[in-house]
Amino acid sequence: MVALLSPETTYSIEEYFELEAQSLEKLEYFDGKITKMPGASYVHNRIATNVLTALNVALMNTYFEVSNSDTKIHIPTIESFVYPDAVVICEKPLFYQNRVDTILNPLLIVEVLLPSTEEYDRGEKFYLYRSLPSFKEYVVVHQKHALVSAYFRLNEKDWRTDDVFSLSETIHLQSINVTLKLSDIYRGIDLSAR
Repeated sequence: MVALLSPETTYSIEEYFELEAQSLEKLEYFDGKITKMPGASYVHNRIATNVLTALNVALMNTYFEVSNSDTKIHIPTIESFVYPDAVVICEKPLFYQNRVDTILNPLLIVEVLLPSTEEYDRGEKFYLYRSLPSFKEYVVVHQKHALVSAYFRLNEKDWRTDDVFSLSETIHLQSINVTLKLSDIYRGIDLSAR
């Protein structure tokens, strides 16, 4: 059982990895602080699985790799370790200190928004991801209604946003040249009841 995390304590990276190895929950690390990841609902997990499936099928015979929410991303600018819901890597993953659970080179990152993390995912977490040179596209998927946003890096400072609002529409992911149907992303989800 993992010890209770103290918000006043500053933890080393080594302590973070030790605590996470003992924990039944995923833990994120942000500049010396450790936070527990909130539990995900069935709807969240279903949407994340649908996105992973669609990406895997679309990228099956390419040099891109798709990974799930068990893959951590290291953000060296402020020594952070975070979990996305899905990640696409170009060619081969680069690992943090040979840890096969922590990558350094995400190309595309997907986050399925939780009410408790939406502000963080759209704000600070996106800002952290943008410090990674390999990172080119951010896909944000809403749970409560059909809405997918794709942020594509045009250059060092500029991003273009595409928002898609209807199950009959598609969204084109420029970094991997793949178009996903919203009906596939939300397959099995009753949005009328949300």
